[in-house]
Amino acid sequence: DAMESEALVIKCPRWSSSVKVTWYHTDTNKIIPPEETGSRIFSLNRFLWFLPTSREDSGNYTCVIHFSNNRTKLFNMSVQVHPYKQGVCFPSQIRYPNDTGRGRIVCPTIDNYKNATIIQWYKDCKPLQGERYLKEEKYVFIKNLRKEDDGYYTCQFIYTHKGNVFNVSATRIFISEAKHSPLPPQILFPKDKDVIEVELGAALSLQCQARLGIKKPPMAAVAWDVDNIQVKYLDFSRFHEKTSFFEGREQEYYREATLYITEIKNEDLQANFTCVALNEMQTTKATVTLQLKAQSEADLPNILLIVGSLVLLVGMAVSVILYQSFRVDIVLLYREIFQPYSVKD
Repeated sequence: DAMESEALVIKCPRWSSSVKVTWYHTDTNKIIPPEETGSRIFSLNRFLWFLPTSREDSGNYTCVIHFSNNRTKLFNMSVQVHPYKQGVCFPSQIRYPNDTGRGRIVCPTIDNYKNATIIQWYKDCKPLQGERYLKEEKYVFIKNLRKEDDGYYTCQFIYTHKGNVFNVSATRIFISEAKHSPLPPQILFPKDKDVIEVELGAALSLQCQARLGIKKPPMAAVAWDVDNIQVKYLDFSRFHEKTSFFEGREQEYYREATLYITEIKNEDLQANFTCVALNEMQTTKATVTLQLKAQSEADLPNILLIVGSLVLLVGMAVSVILYQSFRVDIVLLYREIFQPYSVKD
């Protein structure tokens, strides 16, 4: 169902994108053609568009799916267009299914309208205002959820088609669940600007843990970025990520993300590795960098021992070679230097 003078699109059930779909007026069996100049009702593959709706559009419509083997499948749909009435912001017939949750209310049907923009949210027909309401592209979050937040929520958005702007509205009832207490995200580790020592060619795992609230928040995430690129868009053979969550003794909600790097390369030494923790309140970040592991003082005696041993071995080898080459000369020189003295009475 829809409101009068708004945009409306209905969909035929999805099948393969290669099949052909035809739309008809069920009562008259009249085909609804693709969009033509000035046409208000038109078909576009599995979609039937009303730009905008009129009360006379109320009725039954049929979509026919044509398969390659000459089989067809029919689906009948009913459309009811409601006029605006003074003092009534939404007819009860066009309320969408209930949304039961912890503060996140999704705008119904908005995904059917490409590049739609929400311009206003209403609760029980009154504009939604205040710092407790975090408005996103397709939904609204309610902070510090209370029982009085239960009610009817209407999203009003605009849809633009070939330069023409149309209004669309959708209403659903929201019923809150068990409450949670939001807290600003706190990253426990790593610390921002930490420097982690690594070895080229070695594997590395980076862990990030954050506290996000008391009990599970409606929106909570912890993830790694590399130079502002999400891990899922990086080379999967070298980077992959695992996430988990747990609750503390006082029902604190924690999430943890571990970034696995199978092989450290030179390019990683120039990159920024950022842990991003967010909930409905805000986003917090901690960035770390990598550097080659320096030789510690504890390793110095071992290094000196190795170097000294090598020098000794080289010296012994050179001595053996020199002795073998100049053995006769060495013996004669020895006799000359240490010639015995004769003793006379």
